[in-house]
Amino acid sequence: MQSWLLIKRRVRNYGRAHSMMSLCLLLGALLSLPAAAYHLPKWEFGLGAGGLHVPSYRGASDRKNIGLPVPYVAYRGDRFKVDEDGMRSELLQKNRMHLDFSVAGSLPVSSGGSAREGMPDLDPIGEIGPSLKFLLGQQGHRHQGWEQQWWLRIPLRAALSVGAPLIGHQGWVFSPYLNWVWIKGVAQARWRWNLSAGPIFASRQYHDYFYTVSDRYADVGRPAYAATAGYSGSRVTLGLSMNSKKWFVGAFVRYDNLRGAVFEDSPLVETRRYLAVGVGVSRVFMQSSGHAPH
Repeated sequence: MQSWLLIKRRVRNYGRAHSMMSLCLLLGALLSLPAAAYHLPKWEFGLGAGGLHVPSYRGASDRKNIGLPVPYVAYRGDRFKVDEDGMRSELLQKNRMHLDFSVAGSLPVSSGGSAREGMPDLDPIGEIGPSLKFLLGQQGHRHQGWEQQWWLRIPLRAALSVGAPLIGHQGWVFSPYLNWVWIKGVAQARWRWNLSAGPIFASRQYHDYFYTVSDRYADVGRPAYAATAGYSGSRVTLGLSMNSKKWFVGAFVRYDNLRGAVFEDSPLVETRRYLAVGVGVSRVFMQSSGHAPH
């Protein structure tokens, strides 16, 4: 049995290493292609499909394979934007400092067949709040067909559960991170790489939602546990997207490390390091004739 587990672990690690190596080789190939200015339309609309391979929640050992339709909507205005970075509104822009709002979220959690067996299901979480951004440096220019930027992003978001009750406040999440963005126009398409890394912190209420075990749900294999506020682990995310006149393709690989998190000893934490991946493809049906502002 131990030999089989060792072989399985080696195969899993090889698969992860192979995925990261393939992404790095693709990046090298794109870097070597000649640049050509490609201007994005101000708005686009399309429809496609995507898939996710993610844990039920951060620290869960059970994983979900989720396929879903992906409506593609992009709007690139002067102040309000919906694109690869999500939905945001530019509230303040001064030299190298920007203030906007950011959004994030997590999927609903079913308690059947997991460490949460017998506990209530969890509603999906939506996060929204202000994000302060500092441009640390940049090279190139989009008019020349390529550009890379280095950012420090400091978002603070309120976590809102959507279900019963309709909207419930579940605390706060603070997740500062360094962000490298590389953009390159190639023929009739624009490629964009995005690498980010940083720690995550959250309030007691947020950790309580996912990791607390009350006396009511405690048993021999799942002792009672009370979550506290503080460090929630770290995260590294590598993303790739491609825009053309007819297609949008996006993919990401995310690595989470929960070592040292304040809830690390919760019986609901089954794994402390894991990968999550996702991919989506959309056919663009409509787009504006005007270009997005630079």
